[in-house]
Amino acid sequence: LPDFRVQSVHPWTTEKGVQFITVTLENLGRAGAEVPFTILFEGGEITKRIEVRAKSTATTRVELPGTASEIVVNDGSVPESDLTNNVYKIVAPQK
Repeated sequence: LPDFRVQSVHPWTTEKGVQFITVTLENLGRAGAEVPFTILFEGGEITKRIEVRAKSTATTRVELPGTASEIVVNDGSVPESDLTNNVYKIVAPQK
């Protein structure tokens, strides 16, 4: 079975004020799958799908209408060996 987790998250804003987030998902398991991931932000959420092959990573970039607070990989629709590592909290940098 696959075992998905969020490996890294990099939020950034363009010079014109457009917010993006780059998400790298890792599959620690021995089976690949196309998996949904949800980005929660102030005012809503966006769900996308990405294929993550066995024992590898996949990276994607998503435009957001707000500041991201959390990423959840796999909504339960894809069987996997470990569901305890599927939530990634985004901590705002200290000013």
